[in-house]
Amino acid sequence: MPPEIVIRRARPDENGAVQELVQTIADETFAYLFATPQVPIGEANWFSAWLAILAEEIVGVTMTREEWVSDLWVRSDSRRSGIGTKLLAQAEREIRSRGHDTFRLRVVKSNARAVQFYQSQGWRVHREFPHEKFGHAMLEMIKSGEPMP
Repeated sequence: MPPEIVIRRARPDENGAVQELVQTIADETFAYLFATPQVPIGEANWFSAWLAILAEEIVGVTMTREEWVSDLWVRSDSRRSGIGTKLLAQAEREIRSRGHDTFRLRVVKSNARAVQFYQSQGWRVHREFPHEKFGHAMLEMIKSGEPMP
């Protein structure tokens, strides 16, 4: 029997490990967009994140702000195993619990695998725009959730 995927809040002592995981995934996924050795990923504050734990290892992370899924990262060797689906569902529940019935996220347009994943989860492209700092093409995707009862 395969180990169970556990979705739970990040602990304060895991912030560094989460930052390292996200940096590794970002570097693997987006190095072609940047001329720097490390892809810029922003602040290293993962204290409100949800983690996917598999066999006692952090294999994925998601974070939300207001109606936005601000981050969703899954380790490359753990993709296509349901982890992204579970993390995205958790993010949607969190956004819905804030009273939002439309969810939003941004994704790099050239990350076709991610765009396809979000579309398979009921998301649709709302608009295309240039990244405000780096200029590469981005997509804003939206999904309508069920209103809170």
